[in-house]
Amino acid sequence: MTAGGTPDPSSRERFDDGLQVERTALSWQRTGLAITAGSLVGARLLAPGAGWWGIGLGVAGVLLGLFVLVRSGIRHRHVHRVLTTALSPAPPTAAPLTAAPPAATPTQLPGAVLPAVVAAAVLVAGLVAFGYVIAAATAAAAAG
Repeated sequence: MTAGGTPDPSSRERFDDGLQVERTALSWQRTGLAITAGSLVGARLLAPGAGWWGIGLGVAGVLLGLFVLVRSGIRHRHVHRVLTTALSPAPPTAAPLTAAPPAATPTQLPGAVLPAVVAAAVLVAGLVAFGYVIAAATAAAAAG
């Protein structure tokens, strides 16, 4: 990076600026918004039949959606920082005496925490929906 904060040309050659990172961030934002909206609709539909359980599941889904939105923004900034700063060439070995020590730059891409949390939440939601359908079918068979 140069002093003005813009990447130097040699690091731009190694970093493909084809907007893959931005597309991934937008995909996570759509996922977070879909979880939030689906949870609100689900809470509205479940509240008459399931009572507080339906509202509680809706609130949990909204919180998960907000978590995904916030975490995806953090993840995007981190990945972009790693790809733009970690790929820049090493600074010259002879640094001036007045220069401040270099700030620690991240070198690791983020792990799979966000996809794992979303996958676990989808699994739990699927199991809850399955249980709800089985309970409703059992109640309908007993009544009819």
